[in-house]
Amino acid sequence: MRLRTFILLILVLILVAAVALLLLGNSGIGPLSGFLGGGDSDTPADNGTTDNGDNGAEEPLQPPPTATPGLENVVVARVNIPVGTMITDELLEVQRWPRTNIALQGGYTFTDTNQLIGRITKVDVARGQSFLSPMLALNPTDIASFGSDLALYVPFGEVAVAFPVDRFNGAALAMRPGDLVDLMMTMRVVDIDPQFGTILPNNVARIINSALLNGQPFLFPEVKDGRLEFIPEINQVAAIYPSDIGQDGQDFTPGLPIPKRVTQLTIQQAEVLYVGTWEDPRILEQEQIAARAAAQPGEDGNVPPTPTPIPSRLEDQPDVVILSMSSQDALALNWAMIRGVDINLALRSPGDQTVFVTTSVSLPQIIDQGGLAIPEQSNFDLHPSMEDVNLPVLESENPNNPDE
Repeated sequence: MRLRTFILLILVLILVAAVALLLLGNSGIGPLSGFLGGGDSDTPADNGTTDNGDNGAEEPLQPPPTATPGLENVVVARVNIPVGTMITDELLEVQRWPRTNIALQGGYTFTDTNQLIGRITKVDVARGQSFLSPMLALNPTDIASFGSDLALYVPFGEVAVAFPVDRFNGAALAMRPGDLVDLMMTMRVVDIDPQFGTILPNNVARIINSALLNGQPFLFPEVKDGRLEFIPEINQVAAIYPSDIGQDGQDFTPGLPIPKRVTQLTIQQAEVLYVGTWEDPRILEQEQIAARAAAQPGEDGNVPPTPTPIPSRLEDQPDVVILSMSSQDALALNWAMIRGVDINLALRSPGDQTVFVTTSVSLPQIIDQGGLAIPEQSNFDLHPSMEDVNLPVLESENPNNPDE
């Protein structure tokens, strides 16, 4: 009984092994794969190449083609366009940009030049830069919706101030937009009465002591800017009056105190925004309308387009310059202009950011610094302008010969 069971067990094991060999052979693995067709030696191995049918040559597998993004029309600037320019067709061109561009996806660009003609730029547009809707105004009257184009030039944290200039105080009118200038101020300093706040000396009113004590009119005739001094040579008290002698070219009034002058560099690195008076774009539009109406039709019957003038921000003979500076400097400049302080502009080198530390200049400082020696008092002097001196005319002894 045991032997029979053992033989049956061996037969079962043999049967299981045979089934396993058959399964492995069908899958191409094992020693029976060649007999059962699982590992046909005539079939080339898969090594990542394909047979193109030409003498057995093989080519590497190619990746699937990448989809090319679509292109769309975008209006860009043909040339550099300053802020505040009314757009015309000759300033525009159309380019093909991929739809993956973020500006295209946001819907801020323009596809047709007709959408932009007549609009006004709020910012500078560089050559090749696309036009975005926030960069444009609808028309000149729409300028008020974002402020003047001048405000676009003012740096953040600064303000624009208009300052009157001529060729003497304005660096010979050599300034151009973008230059940096320094402001030198010359102030006139006078002595004042601490109580009255008026220029010294005060008016002097003399009294008669005996008349004052007796209740009689006690005031001498009114005397201005005089003083009493004892004159030893005549043993009397005399009234001394100020001199009314003046000189040509002086900026003080004879008979009044000569003010002391001090000059200092007060404002530095103010930027020139405009040289001249700002031009309103709305006026430019009216000029354009009048120019088109007056234009004569061409041979084809069409009126040629009139180019839009771009504000140059530079007049030939300006009488005002617009400067950009900090609010504190603007207050100092405003106070100085109201008080009539002499102000001169000094032109800086391009890109010079030096902060100068200077010393106020006055006559004593010039004398001390320059080693100027004040001449000793003498009995003669030279008038600054000899042409203004009326020299005596000597009569000639011989009327027939004036040279004698």
